[in-house]
Amino acid sequence: MNENDRRSQVVQSWKQLYRAAVLETNMELIPRRILEARKAAGERVVHLIRQAADGEPELQDLVYASVVLNELNREFQSAGHAETKRSTSEVQAEGVNKTV
Repeated sequence: MNENDRRSQVVQSWKQLYRAAVLETNMELIPRRILEARKAAGERVVHLIRQAADGEPELQDLVYASVVLNELNREFQSAGHAETKRSTSEVQAEGVNKTV
């Protein structure tokens, strides 16, 4: 595998994880998707910085992705989506009320 192919795979890896986080609809998977995307993007940023890739367009993409993932995480945390915040007793009580 040549260097261009390897670089392309690395670039696609963080971008795929970023897309997966942004497009995830399963509320239980969102935190994991964000964590995976942040980790991959962070590793790529470190690699680019070490290579002193000034003006690298991908570096700008990584910064933008980081901002979007931070916002997505903030929205997820503040949304307080009911299913993950409700206690088991609340869910059970709701089920009893629906059957009565």
